[in-house]
Amino acid sequence: MGTPDGHDVGTLRPLDALLSETDEVLRRGTPAGARVWPTGFPALDTVLTGGVRSGELVLLGGPAGHGKTTLGVQIARNAVAAGASALVFSYEHESHTLLERLISLEAAEADLGEVAGVIDVRRALETADRGESLESVLSTLRGGARAHAALTSYGDRLQVHESSGTSTTLARIGDAVARVSESTGRAPLVLLDYIQKVPVDRPGEDERVTAAAEGLKDLALSARVPVLAISAADKDALASGHRMRTRDLRGSSALAFEADVVLIVNDKVDVVSREHLLYNLGNIERFREWSVVSIEKNRHGKAHVELEFAKDFEHGRFHPEGQEVSERLIDERVFVS
Repeated sequence: MGTPDGHDVGTLRPLDALLSETDEVLRRGTPAGARVWPTGFPALDTVLTGGVRSGELVLLGGPAGHGKTTLGVQIARNAVAAGASALVFSYEHESHTLLERLISLEAAEADLGEVAGVIDVRRALETADRGESLESVLSTLRGGARAHAALTSYGDRLQVHESSGTSTTLARIGDAVARVSESTGRAPLVLLDYIQKVPVDRPGEDERVTAAAEGLKDLALSARVPVLAISAADKDALASGHRMRTRDLRGSSALAFEADVVLIVNDKVDVVSREHLLYNLGNIERFREWSVVSIEKNRHGKAHVELEFAKDFEHGRFHPEGQEVSERLIDERVFVS
């Protein structure tokens, strides 16, 4: 299989040839190292030394309903807004559900104050008059016209694949990535929601997840793209007050082994130390408005960093400005009613 720099994966490459090739690439004015896709979250990009890289498998885990898909879709959107391309494999949501989130997200990004939320967008689309255009429907929503213009400008650089747990195999994922790279002229950031849904012909879940992780890592290397794969949690990790860790990802230790970066999302109120809740009860409600993104593995930078981002789930997003968590975090249950 060939790569964009012209060599074949699996061929022997003497060091002197690699030096000459790198020199030629630099003289052409092209970057010789990995290509970097910023996530659009400055604090996260700082820890990741710029963003996610070609050839990387990035795992995004967390308990159900804590914003994994929201964060993943927002990263894909941010890459496209910055001029790159992205391909979203959605095993969980149909494309129109993602579109509603994207419309509200774009409206909120315009910083126009009170703009249409995801529910407002859904209601407007479901009650639109027959024959009315999308542009006309969205123009009735605050921020809707701006959102429509932004999404239209992305063209084919953002593509959604409605994936099936029976037919969207690793081979089909690879074919789709190749088609998008060819049609857009640029390799896409790949978002996959989620890795346990990828159909693999293996007898047990651990074996299936292992094969899926290995296949996605091979794809990232051969296609020279970053693969951001969302991962479900083990049932035992879903209890309130439990801080999810890499070990709680469902299916296999191969996930942690194959991944270059592991990001885990938790609700802040579930993972802060008890003293921050007992002596200031107002913190309980305040912390519920924030999520903690832990960088648990990072092959190209600093790991074991905890960042916090304010939720804006009404508009299908997180506020992009984040910071390191100043409070003490723990693993045990800290739920306080």
